[in-house]
Amino acid sequence: MHWWPSSTCIVLALAMQNNWEVEQIDVKITYLNSELTKTIYMVQPPGFTLPGHEKHVCWLLKAPYGLKQARRCWYKQICETFTKFHYTQCAAKHCVFYRWHQGEIIIIMVAVDDLSLTSNSRQLLLKSKAELKSEFSFTELGEVHWLLGMEVK
Repeated sequence: MHWWPSSTCIVLALAMQNNWEVEQIDVKITYLNSELTKTIYMVQPPGFTLPGHEKHVCWLLKAPYGLKQARRCWYKQICETFTKFHYTQCAAKHCVFYRWHQGEIIIIMVAVDDLSLTSNSRQLLLKSKAELKSEFSFTELGEVHWLLGMEVK
């Protein structure tokens, strides 16, 4: 998943124009949150080989960093999570998800393991973070200050 500067600028401009808060969260062990869809084996990592079982291989159940399929598995997992919580994926920018209900809106931009959230409702923002916390472990980074290498004020 890539963050596109144009979508980021549009969402930040919308948030600024409407005086919405913009917060960031960092999902922990991102790729290990996603299940592999295919059976994948790998050689035992150096230092973790069992004596007498040097020729054995590991059967991967989760997608570790460095695995070609890891990014795709994580993307599928995050899309399923947002679908579960009734978000709509932006047709033009697949890294942007939003939910609109009774005049309240929340927009979430995804950049691999970093999520930026903005909303016109503080309660909806807190509810959305609680929903995400039920699926993933993450660190709340608070109000956005840096985004895509740019300082945000």
